Amino acid sequence: MEKPIYQEEIGGFIFQEYKEFKPATPSYLVLGFPDAGLVGSITVSYMVKSLGMEEVAGIDSKRFFPPATIIIEGNPRPPVRVFRKDEVYTLVSDIPLPPQAYFSLAEMLTYWVRLRGFTFVVSVTGIGVPNRLQISKPKLYWMASDEHGEILATKTGADRFVNGIIAGPYSLVLKESIARRVSNVLLLAESFLDFPDPEAASVVIEGLNKMIGLNMSVSDLLKEAEMIKLRMKDLMRSTKDTMLKMGKGLEYQGPVIYS
Repeated sequence: MEKPIYQEEIGGFIFQEYKEFKPATPSYLVLGFPDAGLVGSITVSYMVKSLGMEEVAGIDSKRFFPPATIIIEGNPRPPVRVFRKDEVYTLVSDIPLPPQAYFSLAEMLTYWVRLRGFTFVVSVTGIGVPNRLQISKPKLYWMASDEHGEILATKTGADRFVNGIIAGPYSLVLKESIARRVSNVLLLAESFLDFPDPEAASVVIEGLNKMIGLNMSVSDLLKEAEMIKLRMKDLMRSTKDTMLKMGKGLEYQGPVIYS
C-alpha cells in the first residue's frame, strides 16, 4: 500500500492522504456509497474513469469496517477511496459497509470536509420505486442542507424532493451536514432498489454536468449498461442485505403527516 504523506485517526476512522491537495472555492466532493440500485457506486466509478481522476486519499477503520483489503493491480487499497480531478473530488466505497459504521462515518466525514475546506458535498444515490420497469427515463430529484446547496441544486433543472422518507448512509450525511453547517446537495434518481441501475446513474451524471459544469457523456455508460449490471451483481447482492438492516423499505412509505 502506498505510504501516506499524512494520516490522522478521527473517531475510529483512519484518514490517509497520498497526495498534497488543498480544495479551492468552489470545490465538490461527490459521495458514492453502495445503496439503492448502486446508483452512487456506478456514478462515481464512471466519473473516475471518464474524468481520469487520480487517487489522493483513503479511509479505513479497525473498529467499524470489515477485515477486508481491496487489491487494485496487485496493490492493496483501503475500502473507501478519494479521487481528484481539478476541484472535483469523489469518494467511493468498494464494499458495502456495515450499518453501524455509517453513523460515525457520517459524523467524521463531515468533520473532515470542514477540516479540508470543501465547498460542497454532493451525495448521489437512487431512490427505489416499485414501478421502475415501466419508467423509460428515471426522474431526478434533489435535496439540500442549506440555501447555498439549494442554489447549486436548482441548476440541475430537477424537482425538489418534497415529502417522503430517506433511509441509509446519505440520510445520515444530510443530518450531519445540517448540524455542522456543511453545504450538502443530495441528488436522487428513480431506480431499482436491489438491481444495478446504470440508466438511473446516467440521469444523475446529466444532473452533475449541469450543476458543476462538467461535460461527461453518458453514451459509453449506457452502451456498457448490461456489462455493468453483470459486473456489479455480487456487490448488489451483499448491498441488499445491508439495505435491509438500514431500513430502506421505509422509503416506500411517506410520513404520517404532510405539512
